[in-house]
Amino acid sequence: MKFSRITLATLIAASAVAAQAADQADVRVTASVVNNCKILSTKDINFGALDPATANDRTANGSVNFVCTKNVDYALSADHGANFDAAAKRRQMKGGDGDFLPYALDRDSFAGKGAGFGNPLSVTLTASVAGADYKNLPAADYVDVLRVTLTP
Repeated sequence: MKFSRITLATLIAASAVAAQAADQADVRVTASVVNNCKILSTKDINFGALDPATANDRTANGSVNFVCTKNVDYALSADHGANFDAAAKRRQMKGGDGDFLPYALDRDSFAGKGAGFGNPLSVTLTASVAGADYKNLPAADYVDVLRVTLTP
């Protein structure tokens, strides 16, 4: 019996030494959140019915609603539109008979910092038409299309 106790004690001691010899290592956990922006929606700029009898200067607003990664620098810009008059350097809407109604945007570029995808941002596009530019135009629907570009 004495021999069994000694053998048992030796085995237990050997097990303890083996348990102490375990190795350890670290495993890193990583991720990368990318700079990104997405346009959620737009609201058209609509001057409504323009009465040439009064020919008042008019303004109208549209908007672009978007989200960007938090703290990312963004730039939003509007192009010259589909009917840009390069010679006169002005945007214009085209009527059904090929007549044009000039308009101007107060600003065509915006910049800022993203607020995160849970916090949408909105930029207002303000446009204007001069009464003198439509008082002699024929009755028609005048249209232009602006392309907005959002980059992070």
